[in-house]
Parts: sequence; C-alpha cells; structure tokens
Amino acid sequence: MRKPYWGLLLILLSGISAKDSGCRKKSDSSTETLEPKSVSFLKKKLEPSSREAVQTINAQAKLFLEGNGQSIAATANLVWVRDSVLWLNVKKFGLEAARAMVTRDSVYLLNRIEKTYSVKGLESIQREYSLPAGFELIQSLLLASPWYFPDMTLAADVKDGAHQLSGSNGRYAADYRLDGEAYRLQQEIFVQPRNAQTVSVAFGNYKKDVKAGWFPYLRTMKAFSPDTGEMNISIEMNDLEINTPKSFRFEIPKHYERVD
Repeated sequence: MRKPYWGLLLILLSGISAKDSGCRKKSDSSTETLEPKSVSFLKKKLEPSSREAVQTINAQAKLFLEGNGQSIAATANLVWVRDSVLWLNVKKFGLEAARAMVTRDSVYLLNRIEKTYSVKGLESIQREYSLPAGFELIQSLLLASPWYFPDMTLAADVKDGAHQLSGSNGRYAADYRLDGEAYRLQQEIFVQPRNAQTVSVAFGNYKKDVKAGWFPYLRTMKAFSPDTGEMNISIEMNDLEINTPKSFRFEIPKHYERVD
C-alpha cells in the first residue's frame, strides 16, 4: 500500500496549509502586549472541562493530502468513539474510494479502487512517521487537546505573539502555542532531533459548540523525515455532531487481496 494512503488515516486527524488554518502568527510587536503566564496557568487553560465530556464525534470532512509526489483531495465521513476507535470512509466524486479504521493497537485500510486491504500494528505507524504516541495522540489531535510527554518538564514564555510552552526530554522536543486572548491551542510541534524528524499540527476555525465548547473545525498536519520527505494532511470538518452515537461498519470482502 502506498504510504500516502496510510498517512491519510494516520492523523485523519489534522489539516493543511497555515494560510488557511486561522493560525497565522502575529507580528513580533504584539509580543509586548502579552503578559507571561505560568506553566500551570497555561496547562489549565488548555484542558477545558467541556472537552472531557465529549465521548463521540460524527462529522463530514474535506480532506487534502500532499506527499510523495502525489496530491489527493476528497471528502469523508468520520466517526470517533473515545478510547476505542476512529473510523472514516473516503469518497471521490461521490463514490467510496477507501475505508479506514484505527483502534488502540491497529490500523485497517480498504482500498476500494484496487480491491485490496491492509492491516498494520499502530506501533509500526508510530515508527514510520516518528509519532511519540499511538491512539492517545491521535485522539488528542482530534479533540484539539495537547498531548504531553510524561517525563518532560515544560517552561512558559511568550513568542511570536503567542503564549508558549516548550521542553525537551533528550529524545523529543515539544512546543505548544496558545493564542494570546482566549488561550486556545494554535499549534503543537514534536521534534526528534536524533533523526531530524518533525511533526507539527495547527488548529484553526474555532466555533462554539454547546457540548464541546470552543472547538476547531480545521486541523493541519505537516510531517517531515529525511527518509520519507514532507507530507501535508488537511481535515476541515463540518456538520459536527457531539455525543450522538452513530453506527459504522468495517468488513473486508472475501475477494480483496491483502497487501502490506
């Protein structure tokens, strides 16, 4: 299976170019107007109680994937169940082209066009794209909740017109940016210096939801590795439904060929 298809699922979760993400950096001059805050204050702002109440998400989405010399635009239906599964079917010209399911330990993909399927352990996807965690990280990206390294001490600062939390544990460096007014998560970046691998995710187009509070409808992921090059993935959600359970199916037709 081509890597772009796996990348498409991988973060299912998360959107493309910064010019459309609503996460533009403010000029450096705006830094002077921000009062530095403590680490505990910023972390508390990044963990709204309303996000904990979100148990399921159903949404329509526009997808864009660019990498490995390919560019793919499509639409999808997305279903997420907390701590359990992330499912989506990808459509092109109104027809299903692929179906994906991510569980706590595996990633499943049906390629309707080539009539093939693939099953991989989630840990192999982590290694391939240098992700610091598995389902917990994917889930946090979907919810726009920051994912923290348990062994990393963070420091607070003001940079590029935004509040910043940053730190390093020797294996990874992490950087989180919050807007200066509402303290919403704008971007998080994970860097693995030893392998020169970087994953950054930007969040934009925040809208107020009765159940989820201020929730971003647009996500941006940019991943770079010397081995795989650069990949951009965009997901812009609409028709969002919170805590409205929805059924979904993932069945592998007997005549499909397995490829890994």
